[in-house]
Amino acid sequence: MLERFGGHHGLERGLVVFDVILEEAKREKGIYRKAAIFLRRIVVDRIFKDGNHRTAFEVTKTFLEMNGKKIKISDTEEVIRFIKDIRHYNIDEIENWLQNGEISKK
Repeated sequence: MLERFGGHHGLERGLVVFDVILEEAKREKGIYRKAAIFLRRIVVDRIFKDGNHRTAFEVTKTFLEMNGKKIKISDTEEVIRFIKDIRHYNIDEIENWLQNGEISKK
C-alpha cells in the first residue's frame, strides 16, 4: 500500500496485533462478520505507522473476494468516509454495511 500510495514505512504496534485480530476473526461465524473484524480492528489497532485505513480496506476486500463475496458499496467516496469514521461503528453495524450497503444495525 505504501509503494502504491506513499507514506511512512514501519510498524507502530507490530504484527503481533494482527495475529490477535486473526484469532478473533477465526472465532466468529460468517464471512461478513469476520471481514467486519478485519476492517475495524486493523484501522483502530494501528498496526502500521501509516496506511492502516487503506490496508484494512484491501485486506477486507481481498478476504471477501477469496470467499466468493464482495463489499456491497461501490461508491469510492462513501467507502472512504465510512472507513475514516469506522471508530463510530460497532462490529454489527460494519458487518451490515459490508453485506447490505447499509449503516443501520441488523
